[in-house]
Amino acid sequence: MYGKALECHDFVIPGKVFSKRRSNKESVPDKNLRDVTLHHIIRKDGKTYANEIKAFDDKFKANPERIHFKEIKNYKQLIGKAMKEEIPKYDVILCTTAVATSASLLDATKGSIYQVLIDEAGMCTEPECMAVIAATTAKQVVLIGDHKQLRPVVICEESAELGLQKSLFERYAETKRSYLTFLSLQYRMHPGLCEFPSNKFYEGKLRTADSPKWMTKTPLGLWTNPKYPYVFCHTEGEEEYLAYTTEEGNEMSRYNSKEVEQVVSIFSHLVKTEKIKWENINVMSQYNAQCHQIRLALKKHKFDFVNVNTVVASQGGEWDYVIFSLVRSLPEYRIEPEPTLGWCKENLGFITDDHQINVALTRARKGLFVIGNRNLMACEKAFLEEMLEHFKKNNCIVEASNFLPKSSSKSKTRVT
Repeated sequence: MYGKALECHDFVIPGKVFSKRRSNKESVPDKNLRDVTLHHIIRKDGKTYANEIKAFDDKFKANPERIHFKEIKNYKQLIGKAMKEEIPKYDVILCTTAVATSASLLDATKGSIYQVLIDEAGMCTEPECMAVIAATTAKQVVLIGDHKQLRPVVICEESAELGLQKSLFERYAETKRSYLTFLSLQYRMHPGLCEFPSNKFYEGKLRTADSPKWMTKTPLGLWTNPKYPYVFCHTEGEEEYLAYTTEEGNEMSRYNSKEVEQVVSIFSHLVKTEKIKWENINVMSQYNAQCHQIRLALKKHKFDFVNVNTVVASQGGEWDYVIFSLVRSLPEYRIEPEPTLGWCKENLGFITDDHQINVALTRARKGLFVIGNRNLMACEKAFLEEMLEHFKKNNCIVEASNFLPKSSSKSKTRVT
């Protein structure tokens, strides 16, 4: 069951305008799900109101400028009747939290909903979850998610600081641990990739099961430690600004040209030398401008339609190999010897968000490349310094300039 905006994508209502999220691939209804999509079901032959609804659809399409508001009102009432008749026929309704509180759904179910399951509950604000629970009066509620990964997106900083960024899932996980069921066995990642996130975020409880997803007969020759298929490529680049258009409007975002070059080099090596398929690689950054510059650079090297995403957009995805560009950088003389929290927030930005970093570190199945300035990253004592120590302990920090094999030499220079 979709919201009104997506319903109108398939069946346009004259004069009705919804904002379009250009960057959102999911902003159109899935054609493969039409047989189980409510606004298509009510139009199927044999349904009580199908002929009347389709007559309106044809009229709206033929003469959108000549439609009177009363006709639109009658059309909406007809849709409401059709939905009210159809919804009670089903045991399971799949929808967003917003649709779950809509009048059309609540009127059709009339308190008959027994159980509510909210997926990705760690990304829902408390009001989003509470509204669904209160509106449906469900007897049983199941929250599914990971409060250690992405939190709710709250644009207003004041609201976030006052607690709106803490989800109901996270609040229960912290205060009602007896209610929490932890799925301790993961099948996605190589155990070497799993080790640090498990110890840092999940009290060492996350274990790895054998799975063809991460198991490989021939590990890449790039790894400095075969047991740990990842590297931190130390790069001292320079931050630059770029105006970038998002669904919220124009914003000033950051990019790092030197890291872009390193991303392209690693990507090219994986595809051309290691024979990795493009679709099995994801390039990530927390900055839209960096993603934009990486796409342009890859396109110049004839790599089109490559997976280049922000960390937020990568949530829920998984790829064999991930290249993660941190972007933020300062020359060593500008790095404070004893940085304050305020200094770190100003000079590291998104990188200090351990929820996002956790997402970035757990998207890869077989191998991870992190590109950044280790000197600056080490300033963040709560998380990044610990991550770097883990990389260093396993001999997985390298100089980016000497990392990839050259025709004259196959050696890699490790940073100690």
